[in-house]
Amino acid sequence: MTQTAILSRRLRLGQIAVVALILASCAPAKVPGAKGIDFAALNPIIDQGFGGQGTCVSIREVKTGAEVYAYGSNAVCMRQLPPCSSFKIANALIGLDAGLITPSAVVVWDGKPQPVKAWETDADLAKAFKLSMVPWFQKLARSVGHDVYAKQLKALDYGSADPAGPVDQFWLGPQAGGGLTISTRQQSAFIARLYNSQLPVKASSTEVVEQIMVDERRGDATMSGKTGTCSSLADGSRSVGWWVGRVQAKDQNLAFAVSMEGASALPGRELQTRFKSALTKIGVWPAA
Repeated sequence: MTQTAILSRRLRLGQIAVVALILASCAPAKVPGAKGIDFAALNPIIDQGFGGQGTCVSIREVKTGAEVYAYGSNAVCMRQLPPCSSFKIANALIGLDAGLITPSAVVVWDGKPQPVKAWETDADLAKAFKLSMVPWFQKLARSVGHDVYAKQLKALDYGSADPAGPVDQFWLGPQAGGGLTISTRQQSAFIARLYNSQLPVKASSTEVVEQIMVDERRGDATMSGKTGTCSSLADGSRSVGWWVGRVQAKDQNLAFAVSMEGASALPGRELQTRFKSALTKIGVWPAA
């Protein structure tokens, strides 16, 4: 082989090595707990089902807290939004930790008509959470008070941590006079800390909230979470829907937060249904 041929061969090998290094540096990092999930397949599914400019989906591995999937721009996923009824997760934790509620204590319905017929009933914490009984949690809020909320929200690192507005409505959005906000990424991080026992609350409080958050079981898989829907503007012209929680399935332990904000945003209950369907299509959540 001539000297020219040798040099040419070495040059080609060097170019191949450089390309290999570039490809390796672009490869996605393997995150413990996310193995075997084709998250790339989620993008078109969300696009067709509930995606768009106002949608964000943030999924984290509970053990590490690392975000392993995100749908939506950084601006959308970091947008501060009212938590609506998804705040019942933090509200239950705060009430339990302060000793103002217990899992078994029943709040008796006062007989007054309610905007939702299902709320016209006596309820313990689990029932109130399942039925998303706003008056039940408003009564708890009046017992907790602004000062305790301000302290506890900061300790929980919950969104803006500012319970601005009426003490029994500050999480319900600007149309209700509420000023508390949280981004979708902050929601998923909060849920990951909850299930990783990293929140500054009693273990017993965490255990109770994890129990009442269980939404559905399919075989060995468990989906937990809370929906939420409320106005995102004071004039009511736009709204936000939430579905936040955790899915345990196929050796996975994933915290998630799904939000959709806009003039025609889907309510939380619909996001819940469509997100479950999306996870089924990528093999994370079993079919019914």
